[in-house]
Amino acid sequence: PLGSIANVTLQKKDKKALIYKRVDKPEFDTIEIIDITNNYYPQKIIDSAFFIHQYYISSFGEALGLFYPYSKVTKSTSINIELDFTLSNEQKEAYNFIKNHDSTLLFGDTGSGKTEIYISLIADMLKEAKSSILLLPEISLTPQIQKRLKDKFGDFVEVWHSKITKSKRENIIQKISDQKIRVIVGARSALFLPFDDLGLIIVDEEHDDSYKSAQKPRVNVKDFAQYYAKRIGAKILLGSATPSINSYNKLPTIRLKGKFFKSNNSIYYDISESKITDFLIQKIGNTLNQNKQVIIFLPTRANFKHIQCHACGSSIECPYCSVNMSLHKSHNYLRCHYCNYTSAIPQKCPSCGEDRLISNRIGTAQVVESLSEIFPNSVVSKFDTDEIKTQKELKRVLSDFNAKNIDILVGTQMISKGHDYHDVGLSIIMGVDNILQIPDFRSRQKAMSTVIQVAGRSGRKSDGEVVIQTLNSEFFTQYLNNYEKFLDDEIEFAKGLYPPHTKLARLLFSHVKPQKAKQQMDNMLKSLAPYKNIEIVGFGESPIQKISNKYRYQILIRSKSIKHLLTALHQTKRFDCAIDVDPINFS
Repeated sequence: PLGSIANVTLQKKDKKALIYKRVDKPEFDTIEIIDITNNYYPQKIIDSAFFIHQYYISSFGEALGLFYPYSKVTKSTSINIELDFTLSNEQKEAYNFIKNHDSTLLFGDTGSGKTEIYISLIADMLKEAKSSILLLPEISLTPQIQKRLKDKFGDFVEVWHSKITKSKRENIIQKISDQKIRVIVGARSALFLPFDDLGLIIVDEEHDDSYKSAQKPRVNVKDFAQYYAKRIGAKILLGSATPSINSYNKLPTIRLKGKFFKSNNSIYYDISESKITDFLIQKIGNTLNQNKQVIIFLPTRANFKHIQCHACGSSIECPYCSVNMSLHKSHNYLRCHYCNYTSAIPQKCPSCGEDRLISNRIGTAQVVESLSEIFPNSVVSKFDTDEIKTQKELKRVLSDFNAKNIDILVGTQMISKGHDYHDVGLSIIMGVDNILQIPDFRSRQKAMSTVIQVAGRSGRKSDGEVVIQTLNSEFFTQYLNNYEKFLDDEIEFAKGLYPPHTKLARLLFSHVKPQKAKQQMDNMLKSLAPYKNIEIVGFGESPIQKISNKYRYQILIRSKSIKHLLTALHQTKRFDCAIDVDPINFS
């Protein structure tokens, strides 16, 4: 049957093959199929893979490879679940709105009770004998939500992400096929699991860039999920306290304001560059004296910062990439975060020989070290990807923090991502001006989103305080309590230039010889010239010109029509370029 997976021999190796369509037997010699397996891809999956192949400019095989094969299943049976909580009036309004729409954006403040709505919708699916997928941008978010869903739905719930073992993956897929698992909580790849009865897809923290794959095919799972839900007849819900302008502009939206537990946050500004000031010390001390906890956000992990010569101003650059090496003081080395090259911290400037090397940007390691000295009776811990490398470590730190074994938690983006901290009295946001200065048309969105997300970790169940350290307080003051106005202004600002009004694609050329990479770019520019419905926004050296000893050039194109954009990309010769449709990284 079409869609079946067969075993074949190709170039003397056993391979899996998809029976895609029937054709007349050709005149040349062919080989026989060894056998046909019990696994298959239904037509809805083949169509979805073809969509990825067309939209994200990948091969059909690469697109199909994202999906897990199906096995024959028996008919679903419904499961009646009784929930032990009652939705508030505001939550009921949002719940009813979602029930009446096939696709919805739940624009809910942090602490407003989005998870209770998710759980209610999943329970409805189980009563209809349907399964659900709850997508999260990173595996760091899974422990708390997994526990809540396990408490409600027991063994019908499982977690899926890249860190689970092969045997565990096979066991989960078998249980999905046997319908012993009906709810999956997971990162991007969970969307491609072989559910035959999928009725609901929830994309939590939908604004997060982690839904976009950096590897080919460069799928944005949040966006693809909307196509996929429509193709298979499932309901889709996107949720965020700081939704992306694309989703806000496109989807029917229900606003969920306030907090489930009645509490308020007081906002303060520390008009300063990123450093530990007397004002911050005072606020931290007052919070600790009240027996409450503190979280501190920085955009730079560990000592992920550069060292610079005080005399000549030069920085230490990676020999293989055109980026500055990052200082990791606790490990006593410099590291390139693009190719992972490491070297010892030099005693003198390689350019002029001066021995006064300085570092201006503050990172989590330095904050932890300083606060441990200022508050010696308090436990200060680091919460970033240098410190948290496994799911076990993540659970341990979150458990210790919620048990109040940690007084001050210092972290990067990981600290803002939806964790439910019970007794945080103070959130401090440092370094947000660095986000505002990123050369990216979405830098304002990223900065606002970060501030609101981190601020929402404070005062979840009682009143709290938020301190924003910035030299741009007027920007945050204007929008902090009115994110809808911010989104409306950003949509107006983007007219004719950026999404959601236009579609973008980034074409990246790389080669060990810079002239070869440039030649590939020039050839592509000539090839694109006949297409009058696309616009060349810019071209030339990439902002980071060299990575892993390869020189990089790029072209950025846009069009008001995705059809015109894809036509140009499919019909031109590729010239060994990496194509990224709807890019989120421009460096």
